[in-house]
Amino acid sequence: MARTIDFAIDLGTTNSLIAKSNKGVIDIFKNPAGMKTTLPSVVAFRKDRILVGDKAREYIEKDPSNVFGAFKRKMGTSETFLVPNTGGFKTPIELSTIILQELKHFIFTGETPESVVITIPASFDTIQSNATKEAGYAAGFKEVLLLQEPIAASLAFANRDGKEGMKGSWLVYDLGGGTFDVALVRIEEEEMKVVDHEGDNYFGGVDFDNLLLSDVVVPYLEQKYQIEGLSTKMRSSGGRYNKLYYQLLYKAEEAKIALSAYPSAVLEFDFTDEKDETHEEYLEITREQFEKSIRSRVKASIDFIRLLLERNRLAPSNITEVVLVGGSTYIPLVRNLLARELGIAVNTAIDPTTAVVEGAAYYAGSRASRWEPAETKTTRKTEVDIKMAYARNSRSDEEYFAAIVRQAPAGSQYRIRRSDGGFDSGLKPLGERISEMLVLLPGSLNVFRLQFFDASGALIETDVPEISIVQGKFSIHGQPLPHDICLEVDDTYDRSTHLEVIFERGGILPLKKTITKTLSRSILKGSNDQLLINVLEGSRYGSPQTNLPIGVVGIEGRNLSADLIKGCDIDLTFEISESRDITVTAFISMIDAEYREVFSPSTRAINLARLGQEIDYLKRTAAGQLKKFLAQELYKEGAILQGCIQELEDMQKPLRNLTDKDVTDTKFQLDDQKRKIAQTLESVSREETHLQLREQYFDKKEYYLELITHANRPDLLRKFEQMGKEEAEWINTASTQFIRSKMREMDRLAWDVRRNNLDHVIGIYTSYALRPPEAYSNPKEFKQLRARGDEALGRKNIEEIWSIIQRMYDLLIDKNRNEEIKGTGLRE
Repeated sequence: MARTIDFAIDLGTTNSLIAKSNKGVIDIFKNPAGMKTTLPSVVAFRKDRILVGDKAREYIEKDPSNVFGAFKRKMGTSETFLVPNTGGFKTPIELSTIILQELKHFIFTGETPESVVITIPASFDTIQSNATKEAGYAAGFKEVLLLQEPIAASLAFANRDGKEGMKGSWLVYDLGGGTFDVALVRIEEEEMKVVDHEGDNYFGGVDFDNLLLSDVVVPYLEQKYQIEGLSTKMRSSGGRYNKLYYQLLYKAEEAKIALSAYPSAVLEFDFTDEKDETHEEYLEITREQFEKSIRSRVKASIDFIRLLLERNRLAPSNITEVVLVGGSTYIPLVRNLLARELGIAVNTAIDPTTAVVEGAAYYAGSRASRWEPAETKTTRKTEVDIKMAYARNSRSDEEYFAAIVRQAPAGSQYRIRRSDGGFDSGLKPLGERISEMLVLLPGSLNVFRLQFFDASGALIETDVPEISIVQGKFSIHGQPLPHDICLEVDDTYDRSTHLEVIFERGGILPLKKTITKTLSRSILKGSNDQLLINVLEGSRYGSPQTNLPIGVVGIEGRNLSADLIKGCDIDLTFEISESRDITVTAFISMIDAEYREVFSPSTRAINLARLGQEIDYLKRTAAGQLKKFLAQELYKEGAILQGCIQELEDMQKPLRNLTDKDVTDTKFQLDDQKRKIAQTLESVSREETHLQLREQYFDKKEYYLELITHANRPDLLRKFEQMGKEEAEWINTASTQFIRSKMREMDRLAWDVRRNNLDHVIGIYTSYALRPPEAYSNPKEFKQLRARGDEALGRKNIEEIWSIIQRMYDLLIDKNRNEEIKGTGLRE
């Protein structure tokens, strides 16, 4: 019988929850200790035991250096946390594992789930996603399926009572403890679709807590006790006031929560000054002070919404409502600014704290588990060609199912049964077509199994997939890919490398694609050279340096069985699962070899020195480009560059005070910010190149049209005109590489005309013939070729001239000097 996953976990930055779907009814489990649905995502280490949740948070008052929270923001990084009480280190993955294991104890039914859905921010990159999966497996789950948090919240919103017949588009504004996402959602044909999203993995309630400290509490203490650099001393793991930092952060969070309901809140704490004198502090903070501190960050989140709407060509009037999710949306300023700045109705109908886990449970209840215990024996299965058609979501009591079956044994029968036994078609003769009305169980996932039997009634083992239909609940078929997945390839025109998109941002997972590339240089057997299949994540319009590396398949010369010759083909197949595992398969027919790699990196490191160099380089590059733009009176582009330069200068200030022992997320925030600025700089600089390329494109188009028309080649003219049909759609938005590829297409079409044009052939021949004999590896043969060529010119024999040109090219010593680049080894 097919099993659904059912269990879901919201692994949050500040709080985590666990829930289960029971035939469409969602049960959110409570902590046996205190009966709260939320578990604070905090872990503390005493010498004799580990504390998790509320007890761990309370332990901050006594021993903050052994208490750890907000580690979700460091998932996917190489950061580790020193635990003084144990003398060891803990990674974000290990701390997350402890939270997941603790949540299992909430399950009062005695069940031990093998499969689980765990939610992640929509903007999590592949490395962060893999780190989350690794924590799930380490916690003992056999199957971990990831679900983007805005999708989960949307499912909770769409499936609540009174949302029948939903129409239009809405926004999910998810501001949690450590991350922010905004998603554009609509329902099409009974299925919910996340159209687009934006987000920031380093923005949430934790940042509000820190702002309250840096803008209000720290200045108060610095002024009162005449202490310089208190903030740095508090944030450094070896600083005198590091313990105080964690204590005040805990109290700032409590004050923040209180200020959502009251006009003021009080921080009570002990402070030991530079003279080792202890003072009792009683600091009152007003809501006005708090709102002034966080206003710019809240407005920045609204800018994300504007960007999202602009990219999808929507006005606020096209949005029905903004659904609030995440504990930080309780803050009045967040709600008020959203309503005032956007003019869109703010919907607070769902519980911001539990919406994500509730929606994830709906999702878990609609997904069949793929995990099965290892089989002790295998059965040989019969190949049956079958194509099925049915609606995966239905509001009806019955749903039509159709299938076309080929290659089934003669005299076969079929039978369709629902997994709970509530529907059974009975045995029926199997023809080429199957048509059935399947009766559905209301409000849940219905799983049917289609089986075949031979003439004697014996079961025919096949790989026919199960039929899964969700009745009465909105569901989602696949999740959108949050970033482009790209391949780095050599650009022989620019003597550099660029990105070629494999899977586009927004593509519905899972995805698979096969492409064929050509080797841009030879890789010799036994050499140290290698072919690099470099897969990156980010934007296809950026440079490889602005994207996140996912993994590299390196095919080394020293491991080859034969030489790989420049120009040979390599077939590349890329697969990405719904949980973002990426598999790359490379097949090289020349040596009959296949290479396969599964990429699941779960950590990345930030080097502060390197980060500083990159920021300085970007600043100098932007300054140089700014002078150029101002000289050309490109003031709009110059203003953008000035903004980038100012932002980079602002980044250098906190970077100077950072040390390797810094315990905050600052370096990861700066690295994320640096990457976005680099993308902006590339975008602005690319506009100038874009203008030049567009001019080249249209000049070349005009010349080739005249050339092909004059040659009276209607076949080529039709192909040429077909190329330009969609030109208006891409000419202003396409990447520079795309425009270059279009120009190369025109080159190839025009080549049929030019290679038969005597004047063109003579021009190419002359460029070779006028070179000195020393430019060729065999000067004597070159002189003979030139004599033959001169005679062929007199006879106007085009084919003979071409053969001489080709041989001259082969003899040319420096022909590869301007062609080959030391890049990946792959070209278009």
